Amino acid sequence: MTYQQPQYQDPNAQYAQQYQQPVQYAPMAAGPTWSQQKFVGNHFVLKQKILSLGNQYYLYAADEKTLVGFVHGKIFTIKDDIRIFTDETQSYEMMKIKQENIIDFSGTYQIMDSQSGELIGILQRKGLKSMIKDEWIIMNRNRQEIGLIKERGGFMWFMRRFIFKWLPYKYDLIIAGQPTGEVVQKFKIIGSTFILDVTKDPNLTMDRRLGMACCLMMSIEERRKR
Repeated sequence: MTYQQPQYQDPNAQYAQQYQQPVQYAPMAAGPTWSQQKFVGNHFVLKQKILSLGNQYYLYAADEKTLVGFVHGKIFTIKDDIRIFTDETQSYEMMKIKQENIIDFSGTYQIMDSQSGELIGILQRKGLKSMIKDEWIIMNRNRQEIGLIKERGGFMWFMRRFIFKWLPYKYDLIIAGQPTGEVVQKFKIIGSTFILDVTKDPNLTMDRRLGMACCLMMSIEERRKR
């Protein structure tokens, strides 16, 4: 069987064109990188393993059986440096999420493709707003704001924030002013499961790797609030 290299389209290119700024491409590996091959589709599942040293996260495709990524992080860190590997052996690093500064009230994180060195995008937590309701800015590689991820409001939000801390979280993904998807936590007594659903974005407006980074950061922040 002859392998045909898929045509990779930069989902951030349209925003760079809108602002009349060229997209800066990092040197790419021959063919698609591991992260480009793994994070395709519209539905992913993130499961956290509780009974372990440190934070262990398993990233699955929609069937919840096909492993697409693995994260093992330290429990306490001054400056977050999160590495996403292809599997539990941690032999091949696909992506990394790095906090830019130690002293940063909001929290700004770069999402990078470890294989190519490409900056995929940036997440920045809105510090003051997030004290009541979580809200993050999503930026492309040129630090242009392209969207938001916002904690869903309403009665359940009030109950979770002020009374029942164990109630599951729900977030809306908004890109270019349009609903693109959601990050939803499943109710579980032990462990934690988050689902990334971007079926509202069939034209790949948002890079799925950036969406997966949003899902992972929401899970990490949820654990910090306990």
